[in-house]
Amino acid sequence: MANKAVKVVRFDWAIKYILRNKANFDVLEGLLSALLKEDITVVELLESESNKERDEYKFNRVDLLVKDSKNRRIIIELQNASETDFMERLIWGASKVISQSIDKGQKYVNIVKVISISIVYFNIMSGSHYIYKAYTDIRPEYYDDVIMVRENEVIQWYGKENKFPEYYILDLTNYKNELKTDIDEWIYMLKNSEVKEEFKSKNIDKAREKLNELKMTVGEMKKYERYMMNQVVLRDQMQTANTKGFNEGKAAGRAVGRAEGEIKGKEEGRAEGKIEGKIEGLAIGIEEGRKAEKIQVAKNMIDKGFDIETIKIVTCLSDKEIEEI
Repeated sequence: MANKAVKVVRFDWAIKYILRNKANFDVLEGLLSALLKEDITVVELLESESNKERDEYKFNRVDLLVKDSKNRRIIIELQNASETDFMERLIWGASKVISQSIDKGQKYVNIVKVISISIVYFNIMSGSHYIYKAYTDIRPEYYDDVIMVRENEVIQWYGKENKFPEYYILDLTNYKNELKTDIDEWIYMLKNSEVKEEFKSKNIDKAREKLNELKMTVGEMKKYERYMMNQVVLRDQMQTANTKGFNEGKAAGRAVGRAEGEIKGKEEGRAEGKIEGKIEGLAIGIEEGRKAEKIQVAKNMIDKGFDIETIKIVTCLSDKEIEEI
């Protein structure tokens, strides 16, 4: 007989509306304890500039900034769609929290340790794993050939905590629903919005109870259903627009590239000119395609009845550009 599973709300919804309540910190503590392999106590939730996303990300990401009992700052973010500067933004976010942790004139010894956790529903890494960690350690640098026995020689400051930021990336697209460790139970929940009865990791029972869809009020359920519908519509629109914009940009790039390539070919040689022209033209075409992509998204959202402010946030188009559409 199959083990019964409890259907729970999506975690991005939970971050927005449920887990900000202090009474529900135990759910966050369970997830963090399993991932970081230590008992985590959440003291409070903080707001910071890192939470104030650029307009084009507001539909795509939700995040929390947590302070734990060790005075560390833990950024938890969930992201539905990819972005070109994903890694750079993670570094910026951690750096921003670090800089905000001390007032002007304070000693640098007072900066906090930052842990950044990204839960992503798209493939971001080239590997096949589903949990990645990036961090800094300090090792001796040798300039001879005898390094094999030294490669694991990590150095620590005397009596000092390593305050370099750490980054965890949970790539849910690579998770195969295998249940081997405590963190697997949480990742299963993140990916499938389900908690099985046999799950036993710390506080997973709290998630089963507090995130249970069936315990939502009628008003909460309607709001949740609208949120889920919007996520589907926006994801579909972005995918359609991306495909259309890319194809149009690629076609335009080829045309411009061929024209400019022929001119350059007469001056510097047909073969070299064609290659350079295509590269330059492709750049122009891709830029035009991005513009077409935003316009297509705006058209789709207008057809779906979205308001102007939401369309501006998603597409980054101006009032005038939207009115022209």
